[in-house]
Amino acid sequence: MRYRVRRGIGYVPQGRDIFPRLTVLENLQMGLATQKRGVGIPGFIYEMFPVLKDMLNRRGGDLSGGQQQQLAIGRALTLRPKLLILDEPTAVLTPQETEQLFEVLARLRGQGTTILLITHKLKEVMRLCDRVTVMRAGRVVHETAVAETSVEALATAMVGRKVLIGRQGDAAR
Repeated sequence: MRYRVRRGIGYVPQGRDIFPRLTVLENLQMGLATQKRGVGIPGFIYEMFPVLKDMLNRRGGDLSGGQQQQLAIGRALTLRPKLLILDEPTAVLTPQETEQLFEVLARLRGQGTTILLITHKLKEVMRLCDRVTVMRAGRVVHETAVAETSVEALATAMVGRKVLIGRQGDAAR
């Protein structure tokens, strides 16, 4: 963890990476644990995730899945990482929370943060990313600029054969 923090890397793994018995405020402060004493929660965290400010005294485990995900991302951002790695960040988010996250990511990108998004949701890749790398069985099988590919090409690269796109439940979600 210290190496990651020193290198300016924030990481939010798939699943809810929070401390369920700690309050929202305590969870956010855990992100600052490696900093000098007296460092407070950066105000931009509450600007990006306003819902967190209204529930600082609630326990992390009492939050909805989407709120827990916002808390985990907020905690990762307390250290102002240069690189933010997000593994399936929209898996537990509602459509509205997903849009809010996309706005946050656009803002971070505009501020110079590099974002590495790990997801199988190809429409999100097409909307959010500049470049895409597809791995299958631990090997890179396709790498390109997003502007030079399609959902169909990415789905084919992911599974190794042509995939029908368009029905609910496909990889294109």
